[in-house]
Amino acid sequence: MHKLIYILLLLATITVTSQNYTLEKVNEVTLEADTFIGVDTFNALYHIKDDVLYKGDINDGYQFTALQLGAITSVDILNPLKISVFYEATNTAVILDNTLSEITRINFSAIDDFRNISHVATNGDRRLWVFNTDLQQLEIFDWNTDQITTQFPPMPVNATTLATNFNFAWVVNEIGLFHYNNYGSFLSKTALQDITLISQSKGAVILLSQGKLHYKPKESNDFIALDTPDFTIKQLSLNGEILYLYTGQKLAAFRLKLPKKP
Repeated sequence: MHKLIYILLLLATITVTSQNYTLEKVNEVTLEADTFIGVDTFNALYHIKDDVLYKGDINDGYQFTALQLGAITSVDILNPLKISVFYEATNTAVILDNTLSEITRINFSAIDDFRNISHVATNGDRRLWVFNTDLQQLEIFDWNTDQITTQFPPMPVNATTLATNFNFAWVVNEIGLFHYNNYGSFLSKTALQDITLISQSKGAVILLSQGKLHYKPKESNDFIALDTPDFTIKQLSLNGEILYLYTGQKLAAFRLKLPKKP
């Protein structure tokens, strides 16, 4: 079955093109963090230090910690009013409000339909994208009813990372990048290799493949190779036309400048 799925996926491969997109640096600050998460739609910045999640903006600062759950695996700030924090070591997701106060906690090991999860991201008001490693497939989980509402075709291998919004998911594995909608449909595959980082904003996607940045505008099916800054990129986050790149010490903000039409 996996071999058949793999053959079918190869039939829907997206190409990579090259255009004159440029990155214009607009700001750079020092940030002491283990992990830079991103900047939300209200321009609040999130980062992790010593397994504590911090949110800071010009007015307030908040923090959240649950050390009994282990190390923080990922944080999704797509909906700043319902932030999802995932702890892979304990197979648990925590939903936080905009002050980083806990709304609910989901232990995937304790629900009736037990499943091992490697990735969690926000899907809707009370739904999550989850990657089920037992079945090697993406799913949509309703945390109000503890039920899976949508299951996606099994993948040849497990996911290594993903980017999502309310309607679409881009799943990365060692084969490439797989694109799905929230109805369970496979849309396309991109054959970029060694993808280590990925982020999306309003349907546009940026990723780091073999140490180089590639960008796909929302209205395009093709990834565009960008001139990559000459420093190590530890984390990245896309927010509209602003790309944030974190080196482990410095957080730089770049504006994506679109090519001029002839």
